[in-house]
Amino acid sequence: MSLATHPAVAHSFGAGVEDHAVFLTSPEVLDFSLCREFWEAAQQVRDSEMKIIIDLSRTRAIHDSGYTLLWMLKDSLNKAPADLLLMGGHSHLKRMLQLRGFASHFKRL
Repeated sequence: MSLATHPAVAHSFGAGVEDHAVFLTSPEVLDFSLCREFWEAAQQVRDSEMKIIIDLSRTRAIHDSGYTLLWMLKDSLNKAPADLLLMGGHSHLKRMLQLRGFASHFKRL
């Protein structure tokens, strides 16, 4: 998983103004081994206007612990779904995220 801060372009991410975002790029399996990266991302965006964008384009599977990390990230931040963005991902992952109730807490790009 890589962690980087980049300016988010308004038209690319649906923001009203140009903001900053923390990008997390998930590996083939999203699981609890990425706890540190998620914690660091949460610390960066807490009490700020920053967004978190999680790129799932390379991810083939999400273990239960990976879903737990996503919930913990959401619960630890006072962010609207428009500020917690999931990008990419295979159709079966999109379906699993929807079945687990993530649609109302994370915005899909």
